[in-house]
Amino acid sequence: MKKQRLFIALGILIFATAAYILGWSTFFTVSSVEIKGSTTLMSSTIVPGEKLARVEPRTVAAEFEKNLWIKKADVSRNWISGKVTISLSKRIPIALYDNQAIDADGVSFPTPIDSVKGLPRILAPTTESAVEAAAFFMALPAEIAKSVAGVKVRSAQAYVLEIEDGRRAIELLWGQEGESALKAKVYKALIAQPENSKIFRIDLTAPHAPIVK
Repeated sequence: MKKQRLFIALGILIFATAAYILGWSTFFTVSSVEIKGSTTLMSSTIVPGEKLARVEPRTVAAEFEKNLWIKKADVSRNWISGKVTISLSKRIPIALYDNQAIDADGVSFPTPIDSVKGLPRILAPTTESAVEAAAFFMALPAEIAKSVAGVKVRSAQAYVLEIEDGRRAIELLWGQEGESALKAKVYKALIAQPENSKIFRIDLTAPHAPIVK
């Protein structure tokens, strides 16, 4: 019985000592904070000299993830060096809608200045239809997508593409999703014809009977 009490007392002593060293003593303090994964200037409330044990990774990560353009934040503590590393995974914008970006997951978020150049703009009546339009854009053949400056959403998920082909702008009535490979092939064939050098609109809603203007 005495031996059991001794072990219990020893366990409590060890626990209390460890708790004091981690949470109150001058050992195991933050030596530096590094934020990785973003060119945007970010700051943390963690300061050098703070007790390392009091840095709660999930709480710190949640603070960073309040920035909607951050998809995930991972926080790690190095108990030897005292360094805290915050690794950020950014959302990758694929289009712009209502002055915000949309990513491949359909999440809209404010756009960091360094990531919006060259993105197509989506004109849509609702955020939901804009998200669907972004998914439609991602599924377009590469030879079409690279020239798209904007996507307009019409009723019943019918789309109009604003194409910048060299020095000319072309309004491409794509219609609903489907037959994308055929529509891309017809589009390329039409703009390659010399007599179509000045066209400004192509209707591919019925790709077997396209209309040019």
